[in-house]
Amino acid sequence: MKLVNYFVNLRLYQKENNLPDSFHITIHELGEILCCSERNIKLLLKRMSGENWLKWQPGRGRGHKSALTFTKDIRMSLVEVFQIMLEKEELTEAIELLKENLPEEIKEEMHHLLNSHFGYQDKESGTTRDVLKIPMTRKLSTLDPAFVSVSSESHFARQIYDTLLQYDEVEKRFQPHLAHSYDVAEDGKVITFYLRKGIMFHNSKPMTAKDVLYTFQRLTNQEINSPCQWQTALVLEVKCLDSYTIQFFLKRRTRMFLHFISSISMAIVPDDGTKWIGTGPFSVGTFTDDVLILETFLDYFKERAWLDQIEIWRIPANSKVDLHYELPEGKDNTRDGAVDFLQVGSNYITFNLNKKSIVHDWEFRNAVYHLFDIEKMIRELGKDRLLAATSLFPEKSLKHPPAQKSLQQAFASLESSGYRGETIKISFFDMKFSHEDASWLQERAEKIGLKLELHPFPLNDYYKEHVTADSDMIIMGEMFENNVVLAFINFFKHKASFVNRFLAGEEEAYVQQLVDCLMDEEDERIQYEIMDEIEQYLYEKRLLLNSYHIYRKKSFPLSLKNVSMNSFGWADFRKLWVKPDLKR
Repeated sequence: MKLVNYFVNLRLYQKENNLPDSFHITIHELGEILCCSERNIKLLLKRMSGENWLKWQPGRGRGHKSALTFTKDIRMSLVEVFQIMLEKEELTEAIELLKENLPEEIKEEMHHLLNSHFGYQDKESGTTRDVLKIPMTRKLSTLDPAFVSVSSESHFARQIYDTLLQYDEVEKRFQPHLAHSYDVAEDGKVITFYLRKGIMFHNSKPMTAKDVLYTFQRLTNQEINSPCQWQTALVLEVKCLDSYTIQFFLKRRTRMFLHFISSISMAIVPDDGTKWIGTGPFSVGTFTDDVLILETFLDYFKERAWLDQIEIWRIPANSKVDLHYELPEGKDNTRDGAVDFLQVGSNYITFNLNKKSIVHDWEFRNAVYHLFDIEKMIRELGKDRLLAATSLFPEKSLKHPPAQKSLQQAFASLESSGYRGETIKISFFDMKFSHEDASWLQERAEKIGLKLELHPFPLNDYYKEHVTADSDMIIMGEMFENNVVLAFINFFKHKASFVNRFLAGEEEAYVQQLVDCLMDEEDERIQYEIMDEIEQYLYEKRLLLNSYHIYRKKSFPLSLKNVSMNSFGWADFRKLWVKPDLKR
């Protein structure tokens, strides 16, 4: 353990006594506090005295307590050691210190120091090693492309792994990537991909058709149980014709399979099963509960990234840090650049039709629909960065704002439903926004005699079906990627999606029938008509209650170039660069 950590443990001793600046204690007691021998305690005290952190006055005579006095008050001493931790890149220790039960004014100062530590930095003074440090207030769930379902994880996975094709949403066409070309047979049932030569995985293994075959077979593996397994259902057979040519034989013609090929779930992984290895512009240097470090892959088959390293650090949930695009000290930080956009996808409520309960009754769901008056909630909670949603698509919500809702109608529908006072369990992510939404709905439900039991669960339990299997309702959010048609289909087909988990019976059969039609349709106009039909059905059945879209604004310095945000609110790390200050 480093000296500064021993000092922190000592400084936080007697927290229950308001962290005194001076107290009497024996060497033996210090040994128990710091888990050291008496000999090591004396060495530590000498070193801490040399740093001018404390004074030690030994007691006279055997058994007498000695006087320990900290040379600075609690604020100065802890803030000082916190700054030392940041300067020495000991972020894990610094974050652990932030988790301690400290006075709020001290934490506020520490948060300010931590805030300035994130963003773009030169890793070492006087070098051109460019590092982006990103704070996150939760643990990353997974980076496995076969499992990533959350927006941030999907974005980070895209930096590590590559796909055979990439879909250009603007041009509405597929761009070659790991495959330099592809052919579609006249009947549309055989697709042949021709792989680039010389592509290397991060572990220096050459990529071949065997890796593509392994990636696909891994998705179909029942033991792996990927939530994206549904994307493989159209495939009858896969053949490696040689090391750089692979064919997929489909059950029926569908252009949507090319969308699947370009999705993160089908990103190519090595056939030796090595975890966190891809062919992308960044490789995984470190991945723990506290930090993900991505390093530029120098053998990337396209132009290398300007950034040398990306660090994603897990910080306490109450941290006031959200500066992803700051520049190093001394560079132009004029913050006139900004991207402002509405989230595609929306937050929503859906009902668990796999559980026998009152939620099967349309009148009950209609009661919740009228209770969940989003425009009223936005006003009362002061959430001015939200737009009340009537669709998963913000342009439709702007065109068709919510209809009038009332407690009277909610009460009348609840009475008609046959509800008899039973407790309804509503789940949601254990996050501030979700808590506020659920608590507001619970308080409003009490006014008409509806009992809601709140069940928050951590994001890391998202993939565990048993966590929410007993829930009657869930408050959830869906953020669409740029390929909105694929994202819409994924919303209903992905095993981790709560709409997929909770729909059942004839309602599920009807929706899935329409989604299958959407997958086979190649005319974009008709695709959107089918999506409209699905949304209208869910609205009329009160099976999906849209709540709101989020306005997202990302500001950045003018010196930061090539900033283009994806629908998740992240910039493409590979393209970012900082224009140097040429003023003399």
